[in-house]
Amino acid sequence: MSSINSHADLVTDLRELVEASDRSPEVKEEVAKERQEVVDSLTVIETLKARQLELSALRQETTQQLKFAVVRGKEAAMQFRATLKAKFGLRNERLVHFKVAPIRPRPRRKLGERKPADGEVAVPQPTPPSSKPVA
Repeated sequence: MSSINSHADLVTDLRELVEASDRSPEVKEEVAKERQEVVDSLTVIETLKARQLELSALRQETTQQLKFAVVRGKEAAMQFRATLKAKFGLRNERLVHFKVAPIRPRPRRKLGERKPADGEVAVPQPTPPSSKPVA
């Protein structure tokens, strides 16, 4: 006989074994102790399987609750940071303490200057000669 590996096959085999012993009254008294061990094992297996299924459902429910809590937390953090911006102002450097980038003045670029693309080397372009004659 091949070995039984799946849970369902094992439970079915144990149930059939108990039923077979119930149908054979001539051996019932001789194997009562061993039969009781099989019945106890079957009861424990079924109880643990039911608990496993319950915990699986609880795990899924907990995962859903966790995702909802994360979304609520992100929304609360956005609201909190928006309130800080309104309270301190958009340019206040104290916002950095709360991981909010304040609006800072940007240096102005010259007219002929352009930002180099990735991988390009910035080469200064010659300035056009002025329209005024040199004296």
